[in-house]
Amino acid sequence: MHTEIDRLTQTALTTLTEIALPQLRAERADCSSAETDISFVRRLTQGRLDIIGHEVQRRNGGTETAHLNEVLFEIPAILSDGQNKPRAGGRAPEIDGPTESALKLSSELDQIVSPQQLSDVGNLDDAALGELIEQLQNFEHELSTQRRQLHERIDAIQTEIVRRYREGEASVDTLLE
Repeated sequence: MHTEIDRLTQTALTTLTEIALPQLRAERADCSSAETDISFVRRLTQGRLDIIGHEVQRRNGGTETAHLNEVLFEIPAILSDGQNKPRAGGRAPEIDGPTESALKLSSELDQIVSPQQLSDVGNLDDAALGELIEQLQNFEHELSTQRRQLHERIDAIQTEIVRRYREGEASVDTLLE
């Protein structure tokens, strides 16, 4: 999917003991940044799924919204799932600005369904809506898999850093330099 994210998730964890401490810290920061990018685009993907799902529900008699203007007013409710709390396990992403990875991921999402296409979702036939839902679900699944791999990598790096301090291979004094 993405070279930098692939590099971060596919490097063997067994080599962590061979990496110098400053490099480990840099790797952990890179993984955290990539995880933030993936989480952000994953939320965008879920939002688009929610909007398309709302259109499917409307067509199946679940709601009576027929006009785009009415849908726009309902977007906060659509995206919040009727709740005023973040999704389970979610955290607010720390966003300094879009990174290259975030831009690439967003571009991939836009190729599935752009904001312009999303605003015209009411004019798509049922088959097209079903196809969009399937493509978005597959994309979200890929993002979730990579996010989970990054979490595992971050945990492994953190465990290695803690081990080095605990076993005396690294000193807390070096943090103050």
